[in-house]
Amino acid sequence: MRQGLSQLHLKFKISFKESWGCDKLKENFKNINPVVKMKQYRPILDWIDQQHHSMLDLVIKWSKINSHTFNLDGLRILSREIVKSFRALKANIDIINLPPVELITKKGEKKFHPLGQAIKISKRSFAPHQIFLVCHMDTVYPRNTTKYVTKLMRKNILRGPGVTDAKGGIVVLLKTLEALERSPFKEEIGWQVLINPDEEIGSPGSKKILKQSAQRNHFGLVFEPCLPNGYLVGERKGSGNFTIIVKGRSAHAGRDPHLGRNAINVLAKCVVKINALNNIRPGLTVNVGVIEGGQAINVVPDLAIAKFNVRIKSLKDWEFISEKLNNIILKFSKMNGISIKLHRGGFISPKNFDDKTQNLFNNVKQCAKEVGFDIHWRPTGGVCDGNRLAAFGLPNVDTMGVRGGDIHSPNEYLYVDSLTQRAKLTALFLMKLGAGEFPKWQRR
Repeated sequence: MRQGLSQLHLKFKISFKESWGCDKLKENFKNINPVVKMKQYRPILDWIDQQHHSMLDLVIKWSKINSHTFNLDGLRILSREIVKSFRALKANIDIINLPPVELITKKGEKKFHPLGQAIKISKRSFAPHQIFLVCHMDTVYPRNTTKYVTKLMRKNILRGPGVTDAKGGIVVLLKTLEALERSPFKEEIGWQVLINPDEEIGSPGSKKILKQSAQRNHFGLVFEPCLPNGYLVGERKGSGNFTIIVKGRSAHAGRDPHLGRNAINVLAKCVVKINALNNIRPGLTVNVGVIEGGQAINVVPDLAIAKFNVRIKSLKDWEFISEKLNNIILKFSKMNGISIKLHRGGFISPKNFDDKTQNLFNNVKQCAKEVGFDIHWRPTGGVCDGNRLAAFGLPNVDTMGVRGGDIHSPNEYLYVDSLTQRAKLTALFLMKLGAGEFPKWQRR
C-alpha cells in the first residue's frame, strides 16, 4: 500500500510540473488520497513554521510605532516599514491618498480631518481565482503615551499596543502570501491586498476602495483577530454613530439664571431618553460614550454635545432607531431658547451569515483541521471591514488574524504561537483553492 502511494505521489509531482493548470489534472487531483494531497502542501507549511522568530520580531518592531488613526506621522513611518516587507512579494504596490473625514469639534462645528494613506498591493489580476485580503494599520492608542509598552510576558504571550488588533494580522497576511508565492499553486491565485489607515473609525476614507475591490474579487479574507478561544466571528451587528448638539443661552448663574437656557440640562434629558432605547428590540444597544459642555460652574452653559453609538441586528432596526431618535430631537427642539441638532456619522450594515459565507467558513474549517486544530464561529456585536465587504456583495471570513485578547486596552496581548498557526491555515486554504480542491467562486 505504501509503495502504491509513493508511486502515485511521484506520478502526480511529475504530471504537475509538466501540465499544471489543465482541467484534466485538476480532476485527477481530486481523486488522490488525502494523505498524498497533504504531502504536496507540507513543505510550504513547514517553511511557515520556520518563520516563527521573524514573524514575532516583525510584530514587536511594528507595535513600537504608534499608529493611532490621526497620528499621520506614525502611520507614514509604519507604512514605509510595511511596504519594505511586502516588496519581497514582487507585486504591484500603490500608495493611495484618502479623502478627509468629517468630524464634530468641541464647539459643535464641522471640520475635516486628514487621514493616512492606504496601501494596495496586487498580483496576477487575470488568474482564475481572485482573492481580496484586508487588514488595517491604525490603532486606538494615542501618541506620546508611556503606559503602552511592548513586552514578551511569557514564551507564548506578547503584550503591546496593536499586537493583536491588527499588526499581528498584517504579519500573518504577509507570511501567507510569501508561502503561496513559494508554492506550485500560485499561478491559479490572483490576489489584491488593502492595508488601510482608518478602520478603527469605520473606514470612511477607504470605503470606496473596499467597494471597488469587492466588485472585482471572488471572496475576501480579513485579518482581524479571531476570538481569544480561537473561534471565528460569523454574524456581526451593524453600527451607527451619532452626535447631538444642543445650543442654549449663557447667563450669570447667580445674578441672572432665569435669562439663561441650560444646554447641559436639556442634553441630559435627551441622554436619558436615548439610553432607554437599549434592548427595546432584540440585540439593539445604545452607548453614550462622550459628553462635553460648559465652561465654568458660575455660567449657564450654552453648548452641550453628546456622542453615542448604536448597534443593530437588522436594517429594520436601523429604520426603527432612526424614527425614535428623530422623535426625541423633535420633542426637545420645541423648548424655548433651545436649538438641537442630530448629526449622523458613519453607518455600517449588519453582516449576515448566508449560504455563500457558510460554504467559505466550511472550507476554512476543513483546512484548520488538517493543520492540527479545530475552529467554530459565533456572532458578535463588533464591526469591521468584513461588514462593508458583505454589504458590497463579497462573501468573506473576517477573523483570519491572530489569537489574543484585551484589544483596545493597555493589556492587549497576543498568543505568539497563533502567528504561524494562522498563516498555515490561510496558506493551506489558498493552496487547496489553487489545486482545485475547492470549487471556483463566482462573483455575485
